[in-house]
Amino acid sequence: RRIKTIEDMGLKDSKLLTAKKRVELAEKIKKACEYELLVIGPEQIDSRVPNEETMNVLEVECFSNVITAMKSKPKLVYMDACDVNAERFGFNVKRRLDFEVEIVSKHKADRDYPIVSAASILAKVHRDSLIMEISRAIGEDVGSGYPNDPVTIEFLKGYYKKNKRMPPFVRQSWKTTAAVINDCLQSRLTGFL
Repeated sequence: RRIKTIEDMGLKDSKLLTAKKRVELAEKIKKACEYELLVIGPEQIDSRVPNEETMNVLEVECFSNVITAMKSKPKLVYMDACDVNAERFGFNVKRRLDFEVEIVSKHKADRDYPIVSAASILAKVHRDSLIMEISRAIGEDVGSGYPNDPVTIEFLKGYYKKNKRMPPFVRQSWKTTAAVINDCLQSRLTGFL
């Protein structure tokens, strides 16, 4: 019903916006429409990641849980597909719902559909605030939490060298976790030679 308001905001993929612009837009989006946010902890992901198939199942469950949690049940849902097969992803989400809904499941939907851009912006702003909370709670800058962030990598290396384990807020199944641990172990081995 309020899709025109969202379309008129000129939204785009959250990754293409500055942090300041995302926060500004997130406030407008929250006022314009109903939304649900679902946070999945690292332990929940780690328990499901032995293979890609179980990660896809977790993503299907989460998408369907968010749709089910909406107060007004939608008749049409646009989603950014997490599966390599976008149509299969939409079908699997729809199968878990107990009401009839049309699902448009596409790759890069956050680029093509303003309502998905809005969801992307809300998710990114919330994620960034959680990362800032972690930095405040431990009294150390953890960076952005992305694998290409040198601040994040240096934090992880320092934490691992000091504690011989990764912090509890880091996914153990994350490829970056393994890379940092391997790098630290290599550094120790080189020190012995």
